[in-house]
Amino acid sequence: MQAIQQRLEALNRATEIATQTQFDRAGNVIEMADAEIARFRLILQQIDDLETEFDKIRRIREIVRSFRARVEQLERRLG
Repeated sequence: MQAIQQRLEALNRATEIATQTQFDRAGNVIEMADAEIARFRLILQQIDDLETEFDKIRRIREIVRSFRARVEQLERRLG
């Protein structure tokens, strides 16, 4: 009877260890996923910032084209 009790306790300990190991692994996976999500959000923010900068560049390009056209028009008038 004592052998059965010892075997049962050993199985319970093994089950607890396995459960705790799985819990720890799941916790690590969640932490890694959270870190990747944060990194992805940072990348998305950087992409948004770059798109804003490209929009500014496009606006500046249009302004430069407008100024260039004005200068060319003035050059033609002045002859």
